[in-house]
Amino acid sequence: MEALFILIAFFAMLFFGIPIAICLGGSALMYILLFANIPPIIVAQQMISSVDSFTLMAVPFFVMAGVLMEFGGISKRTIEFAKSLVGHYTGGLALVVVLSSVFFAAMTGSGVAATAAVGGIMIPAMVRTGYDSDFSCALQATAGIFGPLIPPSIAMVLYAVSASQSVSDMLVSGIGPGLLQSIMVATMAVIICRKRGFKGEGKFSLKNVLISFKESIWALIAPVIILGGIYSGTFTPTEASGIACLYSIIVGMFVYKEITYKTILPVLAKAMKSAAGIMLIVAASGAFSWVLTRERIPAMAAELFLGLTDSSIVFLFVVSIIVLIAGCFIDSIPIITIFTPIFYPIAQQYGISLIHLGAIMVTGTCIGLTTPPLGLNLFMASQIGKRPVHMVIKELIPFIIVVIIGLVVIILVPGISTWLPSLSK
Repeated sequence: MEALFILIAFFAMLFFGIPIAICLGGSALMYILLFANIPPIIVAQQMISSVDSFTLMAVPFFVMAGVLMEFGGISKRTIEFAKSLVGHYTGGLALVVVLSSVFFAAMTGSGVAATAAVGGIMIPAMVRTGYDSDFSCALQATAGIFGPLIPPSIAMVLYAVSASQSVSDMLVSGIGPGLLQSIMVATMAVIICRKRGFKGEGKFSLKNVLISFKESIWALIAPVIILGGIYSGTFTPTEASGIACLYSIIVGMFVYKEITYKTILPVLAKAMKSAAGIMLIVAASGAFSWVLTRERIPAMAAELFLGLTDSSIVFLFVVSIIVLIAGCFIDSIPIITIFTPIFYPIAQQYGISLIHLGAIMVTGTCIGLTTPPLGLNLFMASQIGKRPVHMVIKELIPFIIVVIIGLVVIILVPGISTWLPSLSK
């Protein structure tokens, strides 16, 4: 009865548009007040303890790095380099969107940041050169899903903490799924562009590539420093996030000179506001997860699954469906922090690699960034392109289909997510 009340309270508040952090913390507090003979202060204690982690410090730093890269000119030069490589092909600007999003994902780990930074430049550019505006918005919304997959990934860090896994292993596990999904999206984009006659822009020129590479070298070095330092053991993922912030400030202020002493504080304020919102959700999720564990919901879910099927594949498909549905209503951060404590004990019972499970869950939450009614990437791209959301959704359908196919492939072929982490053993 108590467990059912928790879930009903959470979804009722969510339905009425109450912020997700209040839904999580509020339902946990109501449970304590109504059903548990313990002091309500336990909610605050659980919130604090859930974020009292050196590893989780990487999350606000990576958020901050993404904002600094967006305003410091790093994203703009990355796009220009991608344009010099593939802009001349049929559907060239569509390929630039995909490639630029991959580059930007390898710097920030945020899907919404990638959509805002790349889309702010590419959506108007595509419309000016004759691309359909709704198609441009839909493509950018989908390309933004690479952010939480390709390392450094905020979602992977949160999963690693929730499932007690190596952060480094979880980060590298996203490379395979991220590249697979980028190939799927790029292929669909090219097919659509060929049918509609969207031509490339200009001709390939090695000279232009070299010039663009020289201009963007400081931007392209960023993921090399961040990821190279982590996987070489030079510094931890948390230390890497701090280095990413410092590097972004240095490049933005003293190399590209697009951040000044006057603008640095507003930029940092925006970054801290985004980071604080994420960490508040993580904290509230900690209290909510504690209540779920107290009510033995993870254990009951495990018993239910094990009683229904012996197939680990069936379990993974059920997890994917749940995550995809949840992604229509909840952001990726609370999905990871709420469902991971429920799913990972069941996965252990089935003998499933927790790295594989994490890759599947994060991939599913990424797709949720494009699906209404929440769809943060969808709304961000529509706002940039100044298009009605319902018109963009029509163009989004083929892309959603191909990324779901990509998710199915990731489920059926565990090596896509587990092979690279296995090399470090």
